[in-house]
Amino acid sequence: MAWAPPPRAGSGGSQARHAGGRSTPTLSRPPTNGSMPSRPSVGSVGRSSSPQRLSVAASGVDDKSIITLSQLCTEDLDAKLREKNDLIKLMNDLKKSKTQYDIRIAKKKKEFDQTTVQTMEMDKRLGATTNSNRVSSAEVAGLMGENSRLKQDVETLRANLTEAIAAYERECEEIEGLKQALQQTRKDLGAETRTRDMVQQDLRASRTAQTLMINRLDDIERRSRVLKNTVANTINN
Repeated sequence: MAWAPPPRAGSGGSQARHAGGRSTPTLSRPPTNGSMPSRPSVGSVGRSSSPQRLSVAASGVDDKSIITLSQLCTEDLDAKLREKNDLIKLMNDLKKSKTQYDIRIAKKKKEFDQTTVQTMEMDKRLGATTNSNRVSSAEVAGLMGENSRLKQDVETLRANLTEAIAAYERECEEIEGLKQALQQTRKDLGAETRTRDMVQQDLRASRTAQTLMINRLDDIERRSRVLKNTVANTINN
């Protein structure tokens, strides 16, 4: 930050005095480079005051010039004090700004460290995820090959199932025919059973009639013998 020297008070009066033909001593301003000028020591001031007095006495400077010179020195001193206060204030502001920047830098460093740690963790997770994706890709490739084989097996099973269904339908038709034949056979058996029962009944009836006829014939023969015996006995008597 460059410092601009304030306008010197009383410069117009000195120019007027130069214009009037009277010479007054002037103070040379030290060059400023942004820092406070070093204050002269007491000994140097004492050593330099006597030559000035001699020069003032030799040139015939009056009290008014001395007062003007004192005012100029006082104004320069006030300007230097103001400059010093400004510089102190600026230094305090810079210290505050430096503190704030240090805090911000510390926060940014902390955030950077956290971001670095998170980045490392994310890299680890990314590596683990990449490995998992590779394993999953290999498993998916194996599953796809197995699915292809299973698809072929399924197609074969479907063809076999179609053939089995057709054979089952044929067997069902044959079984249905056999059922119908069985029902017809059962009906025929029932009719034959009824016929046999009727024949057996007829046979039993005919046997009973035969037995009755045999019994009657035996009775007739017995009566005939008795009659013959009676006739023979009668004739003999």
